[in-house]
Amino acid sequence: MAWIVGLAVLVFFYRRATRAGDRLAELKPTGMLRSPLFHAQTALLCVLVMLMLAPSYLPHEQWAVAAYLASLIIVLAAFLLVRRALKWRYPI
Repeated sequence: MAWIVGLAVLVFFYRRATRAGDRLAELKPTGMLRSPLFHAQTALLCVLVMLMLAPSYLPHEQWAVAAYLASLIIVLAAFLLVRRALKWRYPI
């Protein structure tokens, strides 16, 4: 059963990789790939992935959980603002 899930994941990644060239060809003429907003969005997305993996390493103390939740809310808000700015600047 696990090999079916593994095969499905590989097919998904293959489809994403083959369609990525189309997306890049669409974004290149607009200049969006060189935009500082695009780089900020990519960095915030990396931080968001890091924060998604962080709870397993957190100590079970109130201050650590509060700091984690505060940083998660701040990163999500910043990510949504940058995404909104990109949609406004590059309406594709």
